[in-house]
Amino acid sequence: MNLKALGYWKSDEMSDFPDPLELVDSTWDSGEREIISDYLCQGQTARTFMGSSRCRLCGKSNGSSELTDGEYIWPSGLGHYVMDHSVRLPAEFVQHVFRSRQVLDEAEVELTWWMEESARFQVRIKHDG
Repeated sequence: MNLKALGYWKSDEMSDFPDPLELVDSTWDSGEREIISDYLCQGQTARTFMGSSRCRLCGKSNGSSELTDGEYIWPSGLGHYVMDHSVRLPAEFVQHVFRSRQVLDEAEVELTWWMEESARFQVRIKHDG
């Protein structure tokens, strides 16, 4: 399985990577930025590292982990770049976020499974207890 990486910035070790300052888009709608930032901050932890990364634009501590949604992987501080500095992410990723949200918004919640499983579990607890 391959995860698409985003939000990794230029450094001495990775001189070909983008500079976040060059991706700042002050015209990016704040509501859309908030949605994207929230999505990024709610990713699943993929890996955690020793030490902490700092924001390349303001110096704020940006964490020490990578997050994922199963398709993309990004540093845990990427939401900060989007929300606080208007760092624009690729349209493909923004569309991915909105598609993912739409799927969840349109999903119906099935309670039957939970009711049946919890009833079975209660029976086992009473029987074993």
